[in-house]
Amino acid sequence: MADGRALRWAGHREQRRADFVTAALEVISRDGPQATVDAIASARGVSRQALYRQFDDRADLDRAIAQRAADDLVLAVVPALDLTEDLEGSIRAALTAYLDHVEERISVYRFVRAHEASGAATVVADVKGTVAYRVSTLARDYLVQQGLGPVASVETFAVGVVGMADAVMNRWLDDPGQRPREAMVEDLVRMVAGVVRAVTGS
Repeated sequence: MADGRALRWAGHREQRRADFVTAALEVISRDGPQATVDAIASARGVSRQALYRQFDDRADLDRAIAQRAADDLVLAVVPALDLTEDLEGSIRAALTAYLDHVEERISVYRFVRAHEASGAATVVADVKGTVAYRVSTLARDYLVQQGLGPVASVETFAVGVVGMADAVMNRWLDDPGQRPREAMVEDLVRMVAGVVRAVTGS
């Protein structure tokens, strides 16, 4: 049986890690994706050495930041993935929820993307997997609503749709001046809806 003191210490360490991640997100939002470890530690009123006592190394800190950002994104986007509107309206609502969340936290988004090599890539892949799973569930719901039979390729379809939308939105976020957001979203709505109808035969 685990020692009570060990459990309390583990809980204390997790809380300390969570506090540092919260501070990191605030500093990144303020300073941009180039925010330094020293600035993050300073925001908590401690030294860099004190911060690193809570993390294995910089990669561990980056992963923790990316994981919190990913969790926040999933919480914002997944509720918008439903079929309360028509097909195009539902797709538009989900894309809008994603872009609203990311644009409000653009520095954090860029930080995570910039640190994929240090472990954030796995976190980004997990987010895509979570969204793809939800999309595949919605695809089945859509088939039922349309009175269509099951489509064996629904998981492949979901992964492809999420990957396509992610690539298009990421490219636009890197250079939003290239065209209006609304036009980009409407292009994606048409593309995704077209894929849905092609796959389902509806």
